[in-house]
Amino acid sequence: MPRRRSISEGPVTYTTFQVARFLGVTPPTVVNWVSGGLLPAYRTPGGHRRIRREDLVAFARERAFPVVPELMDVPLAEPVVVSRRVLVVDDEADFCNLVRSYLIGRGGWEVEIALSGFAAGLTVARFKPDVVLMDILMPDMDGFQVLRMMRNDSEMRGVPVVACTAWRDPQVEQRVKREAFHDCVHKPVKLDHLAAVLEAALGAAPAGPTYG
Repeated sequence: MPRRRSISEGPVTYTTFQVARFLGVTPPTVVNWVSGGLLPAYRTPGGHRRIRREDLVAFARERAFPVVPELMDVPLAEPVVVSRRVLVVDDEADFCNLVRSYLIGRGGWEVEIALSGFAAGLTVARFKPDVVLMDILMPDMDGFQVLRMMRNDSEMRGVPVVACTAWRDPQVEQRVKREAFHDCVHKPVKLDHLAAVLEAALGAAPAGPTYG
């Protein structure tokens, strides 16, 4: 049994994902609290948000959230973070590599890249992603065709797919809304926002997407 660390042994910090688990909310909700100044946080040298235990306990008590035992008596070892698998499908290699580097650096993500719709079809079957970021307009198979292929596969039809496009064509946007995408982001995309959308899609019900 691991030794428990007392408060006197030094500061304990949490990621936004861990805070969401403690309080029973979604990670984007925690990000909004931090962005709005409601929950104090700082950034690591790598740019990741961290919330101190004492700030989280004060926040939880002030807003009548139950203070779970883990917040008062924390294992010395870091909690095991289960990586979520995301497949990034886009014919722009620079964009794919940027997203991959960011998500891996953020922690908790395993990322694979497919540079075409055809490659996506092969990678989906092998990699079995938990969520897919799908470019809409690609030269061989477009994102709509790849999505239909996934929805016709009994193992893949439940995987959330987030559309991604640089186009502001009303017809394309209307079609994205009609298809079974969980959400849509537009390039240039803010990486923090993209991560929040992917995390939200993982916990979303298979109803339709929401668009702002």
